[in-house]
Amino acid sequence: MMKYFLSLLFLSTLLFSCSETLPVGEKPSEEIEKMLLSRIIRYAGYLPKKADDLTKFDTIYDRSYAEQAALHRIDLYHKDNNTGDVYLLVSRIAPSLKIKRVAIGIHLRMEGDSITHYNEVFRTWKMEEAVLEEKGGLLYNLMVKGKDLSPYYPQHSGKEEYIEFPDEHTRFDVDKRTWVSDMENPLAPYYELKRGVSEN
Repeated sequence: MMKYFLSLLFLSTLLFSCSETLPVGEKPSEEIEKMLLSRIIRYAGYLPKKADDLTKFDTIYDRSYAEQAALHRIDLYHKDNNTGDVYLLVSRIAPSLKIKRVAIGIHLRMEGDSITHYNEVFRTWKMEEAVLEEKGGLLYNLMVKGKDLSPYYPQHSGKEEYIEFPDEHTRFDVDKRTWVSDMENPLAPYYELKRGVSEN
């Protein structure tokens, strides 16, 4: 009897651990990808020259944001049909000697064409494609399932790189829809990289 119980316990644990790593996202259709990127790029992208958080929605910047959107892709997409919540893993190439990408885990809600809730849950370090697929997929699945991501923050993950932001000083302000820090603008170097400034 005890042997049967232990076997059942082991099987249950195995099934649970597998369910934690099963993918909950998929690649969206080209139409959905294009629509979502056009909606989020003014938050996920960088500010064009002369733009600020108050003017970034002006039509004069449409072309700049369209060019940025074309450099991004949605690697994973999931919509909760019960709540309407949408979860994205969005990535773009980061300057490096090797081809690497940076990914953003995003949780949002929409009403019609309007985004009513937008949260960048995490931004990864730049990683090679295969590494990002594995680590980004892990973080994305945990995000969708509402799990705690803090063990993967830079102050907790040791030498293993997963999440760059948030960290001890930086968090995403859902109301302002931007990253805020008690230090300098945490994404300033990231914006410069996305403008094509080289980095070793």
